[in-house]
Amino acid sequence: MSSSFIDNALTCKPLQLVRKQAHLGDDNSRYTPVAILSSDSERGTVSSEQQQQQQQSAREAPLRHMSLLDLVAYGVGGTIGSGVFVLTGLAANQYAGPSSSISFLLSGFVVALSGLPYAELSAAFPMDGSTYAYAYITLGEVFAVIASLCQTLEYGIAAAAVARSWGSKFVDWVNEGGNVPTGLQKFLDPGHHINPMGGIIALLCTLILLLGVSESKMMTNVVSTTKLLLISFMIIAGFLMSSNVFPDTIASFSNWNPFVPPEFGAEGIVDGASILFFAYLGFDAICNLAGEAKDPVRDVPKAVMYTLLIDGVMYMLAALTLTAMLPYTEISPVSGFPRAFGMNGWIWAEKLTAIGEIIVLPLVVLTSIQAQTRLLFAMSKDRILPKLFGRLTFAKKRKCCGKEGKEDTIGNLTQNVQVCGVVLVILAIFVPFQYLDSLVSAGALLLFSLTDW
Repeated sequence: MSSSFIDNALTCKPLQLVRKQAHLGDDNSRYTPVAILSSDSERGTVSSEQQQQQQQSAREAPLRHMSLLDLVAYGVGGTIGSGVFVLTGLAANQYAGPSSSISFLLSGFVVALSGLPYAELSAAFPMDGSTYAYAYITLGEVFAVIASLCQTLEYGIAAAAVARSWGSKFVDWVNEGGNVPTGLQKFLDPGHHINPMGGIIALLCTLILLLGVSESKMMTNVVSTTKLLLISFMIIAGFLMSSNVFPDTIASFSNWNPFVPPEFGAEGIVDGASILFFAYLGFDAICNLAGEAKDPVRDVPKAVMYTLLIDGVMYMLAALTLTAMLPYTEISPVSGFPRAFGMNGWIWAEKLTAIGEIIVLPLVVLTSIQAQTRLLFAMSKDRILPKLFGRLTFAKKRKCCGKEGKEDTIGNLTQNVQVCGVVLVILAIFVPFQYLDSLVSAGALLLFSLTDW
């Protein structure tokens, strides 16, 4: 997609109207082609005066450093997870049985209808902010602020909720071992809806982000790869078990009969799709990092679509595997795969999947916090939030293994991350989220509606 397309998009009447209504009349606005097109491959398309403007503002925005692989790893790491570890069992046991795989397909199709507008808009406006930036350009500042509040529900509040969920899972895992000292037990579960481990994992994710952009990107890539390997193992092992390769198991493809249980029917498939829709949430966070992509016009739309495709394939295969491992009436709606492995006599696989979930789930917290900071960064650049949310630091890296430290050339939103981290740690420790689930879901639906509009 050529830069002339972006130039035309940026000079449309909605943008001109926004400039008149707000503060976008100056040439230094981040909504001008010179501010958006800042990658090395695109600098040759602008004038020397515009290149000077880019150089002057180079340390006012994160440099472009993320490849297509990085964006896909970020998207998959932030979305796939609970859909496999929790929702597959819930959908199979209470909604659709083996036909829950069709529910995943149906929900994935609906999500793709929202993913296409995100892919198109991310190519037209490759900058931080995602729906907030798109709403700012086309609808104005009021709708942009509404979008930012919905995004905060999907990123920040949801990150704290996932941290609390991880904390509860960790405590349950520790208690399964038995013989937990009284002092440690009181710390892990002090009561009164206080979740110390949720706060600890939120703090650790914040510290990883404070280490630097390169370090957090590497961690995201490693954990995303680990997560995909774990899910692939679960799927392959489940299919082999159901193929009667291993004796003395109750796993069998005959458990797919009936594929659509009569007590659920077609209505159950649709009802299952309604809850599985939220297994795909988070793909839009890729657009929040468009300002850091090496080639945002080409890579961000591809990353959005690749993420949805990988998620959809993994979810469908996981649903088919789980319903073959056990009759759908015996599948645990809370811990589907670990219990399925355990009931088939694979105790080591049960423990592996349970521990693996604890290891990879914090990646959702990490990516959600990162998306929230990029949203606040975009709002700061538009002068809606204080400047500290848009201020970058370029600390010199410490010496390691006898090598001289190098200066950070990408920059890190240190103060931004610190503020977000403190708030999320407090929320993760003290605030129960069972009353906010519907609010988060409603915010995500409104967010998609604004983008589709």
